[in-house]
Amino acid sequence: MPDFKALFEAAPGLYLVLTAPEFRIVAVSDAYLRATKTERAAILGHGLFEIFPDNPDDPAADGVRNLRASLERVVQFRRPDTMPVQKYDIRKPEAEGGGFEERFWSPRNSPVLGPGGQFSYIIHRVEDVTEFIQLKQRGAEQDRLADRLRERTEQMEAEIFMRAREVEVAREQLEAEQKLRQVQKMEAVGHLTGGIAHDFNNILTVITGLIDILADAVAHDPNLTSVTNMIGDAAARGAEVTKHLLAFSRQQPLQPREADLNTLVTDTARLLRPSLGEQIEIETSLEGDAWPAFIDPNHLSTALLNLALNARDAMPDGGKLMLETSNVILDETYAAANVDVRPGEYVMVAVSDTGAGIPEAIREKVFEPFFTTKDTGKGTGLGLSMVYGFVKQSNGHLKIYSEEGHGTSIKLYLPRSSGDIIDVEPPPLVDARGGNESILVVEDDSLVRNYVSAQLAQLGYHAMVTANGPEALAAVDKGFVCDVLFTDVIMSGGMNGRQLADAILAKHPSVRVLFTSGYTEDAIFHHGRLDPGVTLLPKPYRKSDLARMIRQVLAQPAAPLSGN
Repeated sequence: MPDFKALFEAAPGLYLVLTAPEFRIVAVSDAYLRATKTERAAILGHGLFEIFPDNPDDPAADGVRNLRASLERVVQFRRPDTMPVQKYDIRKPEAEGGGFEERFWSPRNSPVLGPGGQFSYIIHRVEDVTEFIQLKQRGAEQDRLADRLRERTEQMEAEIFMRAREVEVAREQLEAEQKLRQVQKMEAVGHLTGGIAHDFNNILTVITGLIDILADAVAHDPNLTSVTNMIGDAAARGAEVTKHLLAFSRQQPLQPREADLNTLVTDTARLLRPSLGEQIEIETSLEGDAWPAFIDPNHLSTALLNLALNARDAMPDGGKLMLETSNVILDETYAAANVDVRPGEYVMVAVSDTGAGIPEAIREKVFEPFFTTKDTGKGTGLGLSMVYGFVKQSNGHLKIYSEEGHGTSIKLYLPRSSGDIIDVEPPPLVDARGGNESILVVEDDSLVRNYVSAQLAQLGYHAMVTANGPEALAAVDKGFVCDVLFTDVIMSGGMNGRQLADAILAKHPSVRVLFTSGYTEDAIFHHGRLDPGVTLLPKPYRKSDLARMIRQVLAQPAAPLSGN
């Protein structure tokens, strides 16, 4: 697309662009600056008559009055106004002695109207005719200068026509971009929820996750029970509001059908091998009895290709790309904490890499339309937003997990095919039993930390909650004896989950360890931070998953982790 600002400033004619009705200068051509001996930075944003006043030494000066009258006529009648030649002196720079210099100008003021007919700007075009007037006053070369002025006027008219055409092309391109943004409306809402509803969703996670605990605790008090009901209703309304933000339907045509995702992922991996290059190793981990999904396989192949290419760009020096499938049930608890999710059975497809990871500052923006961290010309910023839109239009769900410096995992939750294309309610899930053991929780996200603490308390466990490895070690050193260490893998505080587990097992070999992480299990394993056989609870997880995995690790024989 042409750089219209540069084209305008380099135009050989003398142009100003003014606002109306304030007549402030918002653009100026280089030729105008040279002719008036001014600097762009000194005049932009200032009023026209503040920069170019009448010559105080000329009692007959009427340039300001005549020019203002012409500009007001343009605003009133919305048509060009050609002025007769004006005597309008300009100030000389201090380096040239200051004062004013006699000048004569041939001005023409033209309105610029927007697509809807609204008044936008005034183009003030002048021709410096000082030499012509001075020669005329001396009675010399009048015919030659008249021809020269006419020729210059014709050239300017041709330039104005060319600029007008360029403006029209730019307007048409802008309209096309606006239509594209309309098609990508869900991605814009995704940006809104990423920037505004992200914290709101975390609050809803706490409220909806703990409301049952609070309700049980105050069941004996009708007044407090009424309060808990109001809290629950408010949380439901809040979830519904955010759900509406995410409920805009996509407009791309889809042809969904029952599809075998294992076959599709295998075929995609085979196609990717020659295009990703030898420096990228591709691995797959497929659910043996993966459910069929109700999805458009062609669009899913395109989505996986987009994710794979982004993963490749994140690994310029080579690395591993992991493709994984698994069966997943997202229950009511998970849906309450993720307001755009419909509870049910899904087939999860994960694309993970060992690249640089996504900085936390931009992690919420990666699905925003036209957002890209690539150099100009190397990316449109639409790839990930198209993936997001496809998944949402397919009644699916998408999650991104990333640790800066370690890699990224993007999970697509796609609806399970019911065979007859009729939604079937998933069978109710029964929570695993709780216990009374002691659990040391290490989690650096405060909302998740508080949520886990509440769920463990509801299950009957005694939990000590800490924010990082050093805090957890301090609790152990002060005498807290735990049966289970439940720790995140990548944390702040200078110590990761594996290092923390090794330190605690060195002191208390009987402690069982349960890790949690936003990565897929294969991604964590191939990153080398967990040995094979270590028990991992992937994020996101339900209370029933947490309860089941705690009982699982408690049933295992104690065995310390191998050293680094």
